[in-house]
Amino acid sequence: MKRKITFIMGISILFMFFLSALTIVVPRVFNVSPYIIGDDHMAPEYRKNGLVFVRKQSRDIRKGDLITYYENQGKAIKTRRVLTADNQLGGYFVKGDQMLQAEMGVIHARNIIGEPAFYVPYLGILMNDYYMNIIKLLLLLSSVFLTLATLFSQQDYHRNVFLE
Repeated sequence: MKRKITFIMGISILFMFFLSALTIVVPRVFNVSPYIIGDDHMAPEYRKNGLVFVRKQSRDIRKGDLITYYENQGKAIKTRRVLTADNQLGGYFVKGDQMLQAEMGVIHARNIIGEPAFYVPYLGILMNDYYMNIIKLLLLLSSVFLTLATLFSQQDYHRNVFLE
């Protein structure tokens, strides 16, 4: 029974490590930043609660390009398709693929984060603050439990070895 619990806890910690690596190491290696998709306006390509990895824009933005940008002074982050550039206003008009009309207002170059590099569906659910705190707590509790289970099983093992 103790071995089953240890095995299950080990797999759980390995899974948490994999999620951490995916959200910390991968962005550093590929020079991208992860952002959570907040709506379904770009479905089916980018769905709500998916995790989009964004890299800095490598070329001039053209009609039809996808961009990720800050909205409302950084309170929201959106990914949309560029409809046209407005050189007089110094920005871009954008639209979600599922929307019939363009977004209100102009997206200025200073608000653009970059272009989506790749996308992982549903992972954004785990990456929001509420679930991240729960995952951290579960990881802490499982590591404490695993450590205590290992210590007690080692004491039982040593006690049995010395008694024989």
